[in-house]
Amino acid sequence: MSKTVSFSYRISVLYRFIIAFILGYICTSLFIHNLTLILNTVLPKAESIYLAAFISLLFFIGFVISSFCIYTVRKLSLISFSLLVCLAVIYWILG
Repeated sequence: MSKTVSFSYRISVLYRFIIAFILGYICTSLFIHNLTLILNTVLPKAESIYLAAFISLLFFIGFVISSFCIYTVRKLSLISFSLLVCLAVIYWILG
């Protein structure tokens, strides 16, 4: 007795995977740039880069985990793209 998985479910999982890893990478990249620019005013350059990289790694792990924890795809898309826009606007203002 084999159960077949519907095509829409497979597309939904593929979409979550793309959001989690590709959009997560883009958001993490913007996050690390913003954090480096902010921390560079307070800390020396090497320490600000190291701290920003470490915090961004935690941000990426949290982004991927939350991408698979959010139940609806619509809510996942809304949260992910709004976070991307917010980070891009902050980068545009700081950069």
